[in-house]
Amino acid sequence: MPEETAQSGRERRRFERVPERFPAALLPAHPSMGLGAVWGEVRDFDAEGICFESAQAFEVGKVVRVGFKIPASLNRPFRGMPIRMPARVRSVRERDRAEAPYDIVLQWENPLADMVSSAVRRHTYQIASIIVALLGAVMYFKWRSLALFWYSPIVYVYSALIATYLLSRFIFATMHKNPELRDYTPSISIIISVRNEEGAIARTLDTCYAADYPEGLREVLVCNDGSTDRTGEVLLECQKKYPDLKVFTLPPSGKRHGMATGVRNSRGELIVFVDSDTFLYPDALRRIVCGFEDRSLGASAGHCEVENAGVNTLTAMQDVKFYLSFKLMKNAESVFAMVTCCPGCLSAYRKEYLMAVLDPWLNQMFLGAPATFGDDRSLTNYILRNYRVIYNETAICTTLVPETWQVRWKKSWLRETLRAAKFMKNKHPLGAASFYVTSICSVMSPLMCFKLFFFTLKYHEAGALIYLGGLMLIGLLQSLYVLMKRPHSRWLMGGMFMVLIQVFIMGPQTYYALFTMRKNHWGTR
Repeated sequence: MPEETAQSGRERRRFERVPERFPAALLPAHPSMGLGAVWGEVRDFDAEGICFESAQAFEVGKVVRVGFKIPASLNRPFRGMPIRMPARVRSVRERDRAEAPYDIVLQWENPLADMVSSAVRRHTYQIASIIVALLGAVMYFKWRSLALFWYSPIVYVYSALIATYLLSRFIFATMHKNPELRDYTPSISIIISVRNEEGAIARTLDTCYAADYPEGLREVLVCNDGSTDRTGEVLLECQKKYPDLKVFTLPPSGKRHGMATGVRNSRGELIVFVDSDTFLYPDALRRIVCGFEDRSLGASAGHCEVENAGVNTLTAMQDVKFYLSFKLMKNAESVFAMVTCCPGCLSAYRKEYLMAVLDPWLNQMFLGAPATFGDDRSLTNYILRNYRVIYNETAICTTLVPETWQVRWKKSWLRETLRAAKFMKNKHPLGAASFYVTSICSVMSPLMCFKLFFFTLKYHEAGALIYLGGLMLIGLLQSLYVLMKRPHSRWLMGGMFMVLIQVFIMGPQTYYALFTMRKNHWGTR
């Protein structure tokens, strides 16, 4: 028995306690008992148990359920998901506190990781079953639309393509695999082109230097492109903190020139572009280099989440849009190594391949005018023409998104879609077909929406309702996908409104962008 006790003590000491505070509730083990919840705050937890501060004492040995929202430290993708797990009161200690005088130590009935994994699987299966049912409903609405517009072959083709494309994204996304994390640490150069980011650039640099990567194999270069605020002063302060930080001050030249200056002065085998308002996760650098052992890989896109999602409705919608564009769209594109846009927030390129296209990219022209906006999508196109481009969802960062409407992304999409259309036919047939379908449908979408909704509303009210119902189902479908993968309070509002705004506002914006393509400005910011 003493030997077993000693072994038990060694086992307990293996578990690392996580000192994190968040609200929780102790609930009766069986709802039929009719007892109310006792609210309090978790002080810390580990794989074996949890310490709960409460205003009420509990009987030692009593079995309860601990209800709380999963914290990021326990499972980041599913942070915020409500969970209830059984535990037994192991000890109660009284403290000299007015509001919560008792520390209640509870022991999990089962290993913490197993219970959390079980809850996540249950949540995933439940939402996935609803998604499958909704996919069937979407196909039904598409079929009804075809029945109503039997006299219009264009509508037939458009509806069939949209339905097929949507279904393919969900299928291909499940096939995506991230490159394996190995002991591979090539020399890297982190390049940040900045203009007027006095409030964010210091934090960006802090995350670059705090990221886990060998010091001798990492360098950081910042190109200050004519900032008129305190960005220059902030960079001088950062150089005192990080003596090896390289800062280049340029006259106002455009973001591309800043990026190109960094590339030409870099020493790394790989170039890692980071936006001036982007914040890296600690393992982001080790993850973003994964896969470059293969010489056929030209670039890799990291995963980006919205830092300021809670500012307003627009940023909340962008939070959902970012998640879907990465986890659903880029996941599907990456299956064929045909990612069409490596985001400026976090992407890696093989420098050797980058140098071969640097001048054409820097001096790119479109409709007789220099191409400035869409630097990331444009650079991706230059690399994608001859090499594989993938998405690595384990290389994570967060970024600040615009809090007002933007047109520049739509402009760059139009321009670069036309460029990519010339060589995508040489890629994987399924990947190429997906590219051409989404390109054609995106351009046709505003006109088709007008025909299918406004025209139908005047002459066939049932058709308009069916079309609107189909749009709402697509929005709900995307919202549920977000809920399945990353549950949070914005899942419904973001997905539903995003589809409606995409169709009725951003769709017509496509043509506005087309007629104002010659208006240029400084890249992403």
